[in-house]
Amino acid sequence: DDSNETVVTQSASVEKDSLEDALSGFEDASSATSNASSGSHSDLEDALEGFGDTPILATQVESNAPKVVKKVSPLTISGQLSAKSAFAYQSNAPQIGGADYRGLTKLQLTGLVKFDYKIAPDWKSRLEIKGGVDSIYTLKGRSHYSSDSLNTYESDLEIGEAYVSGSLTDDLDIKIGRQIVVWGKSDSIRLTDVMNPLDNRELGLVDIEDLRLPVLMTKLDYYQGDWQLSLLAQHEHRNPKEAAVNSEYFPTGVLPTPPGFVFPDIEADTLQLDETTFSVAATGRFSGWDLSLYAGRFQDSRWHFTEGNTQRAYGQFNMAGLATNVMVDSWLLKAELAILDDLQYNTVTAKQTRIDGLLGLEYKGFTDTTISFEVADRYLPDHVVAMESLPDAVKQHNLQTALRVLYNFNHDRATLGYLGQYFGETFEQGGFHRVWLDYELTQSVNVTGGVIDYFGGDNALLEAMKNNDKLFVEAKYYF
Repeated sequence: DDSNETVVTQSASVEKDSLEDALSGFEDASSATSNASSGSHSDLEDALEGFGDTPILATQVESNAPKVVKKVSPLTISGQLSAKSAFAYQSNAPQIGGADYRGLTKLQLTGLVKFDYKIAPDWKSRLEIKGGVDSIYTLKGRSHYSSDSLNTYESDLEIGEAYVSGSLTDDLDIKIGRQIVVWGKSDSIRLTDVMNPLDNRELGLVDIEDLRLPVLMTKLDYYQGDWQLSLLAQHEHRNPKEAAVNSEYFPTGVLPTPPGFVFPDIEADTLQLDETTFSVAATGRFSGWDLSLYAGRFQDSRWHFTEGNTQRAYGQFNMAGLATNVMVDSWLLKAELAILDDLQYNTVTAKQTRIDGLLGLEYKGFTDTTISFEVADRYLPDHVVAMESLPDAVKQHNLQTALRVLYNFNHDRATLGYLGQYFGETFEQGGFHRVWLDYELTQSVNVTGGVIDYFGGDNALLEAMKNNDKLFVEAKYYF
């Protein structure tokens, strides 16, 4: 048994030695492989050493490289092109001289280009150029119209707003140039809104917001808490744009002038720095209401005869006034009050004082609907009966009423509107109604169409215009 154990032990020992010898090659190979791998890894690291630095280098190059930023131009050009037409549908529409104001009365193309330039972060400038041409006069025959009508309506080219504005300090801004300044709270009746003259060539066809004419002035605005204080120096006394003499919107034939009387022209606009007038405004905006105070000297919107009735001129007057809005739920209450003096009239020689007041209500309680009702009274304390004659045609109390209704629909892309203007305590002086539909076809194209109906009364001029009723349409392209 012991011999057998010895044999087995020896055999196992031999097998162990043989196995170790057999595996020794693998250990050597493994060691060689490990050494080779270590050497190869070292060689690879050496070979890739430069590549290992590449991401860092690329990052450094990328961070040091200038960033490509799309530069925004400081100049922005925008504007609009408009095509307008009107049709007088009354068979007894006015015929004055050789001019026939029946049927098609307007085929007008107009354009407006705005150049806005950002001078610095807090400074900017604007230049507007506008113009238009109405081919209806060529179509109907220019010889049938007076030179005044052709000069007034056939073509137009002018500079609109043109100003530079910016911040002098955190609380003080300045604006110099031709500009529009809106005062007052009323949307339909002018009371304290006296800074800019209006384009009065077509009664009732255009809203006040699109009728204001810019004038050259310097305006300083100081802001303190809830208040804004404005100081204004008006360098340009620009005349309103009036309808042509003896035309459909200014039938001077009804005025009590002697036979052969030639209606005089208006004195030319003046732009003289030594005739600069000054005004001031203070506006406070609070929770649910606001208050504005105004004072200054301004150009009148009414003309008067001068030089023995051989010329007409727009005088100047002084005004102090206030305006306020108060919001109560869905109601907006409006009020304006102004005292004017140094007013000139044609039928009296003494200059007059006038007290103007306005009350208005605006209701927005109905979905997508706004209803506005305003009444104004212009009171002449020193009124005399002679002032009721033309061309003044004013009473001691001169009432004007305006009703405006707007309904928005089709996701606010369409607006159906009504505006009525009525003159006199019982509307006995005359007035007009206008109904229109404004529709946004695209972001760039807008179309408006409607009808205006005039009605006459005790006012001779409005009575003479009562048959000027028209259908009108306008297409605008914005760019």
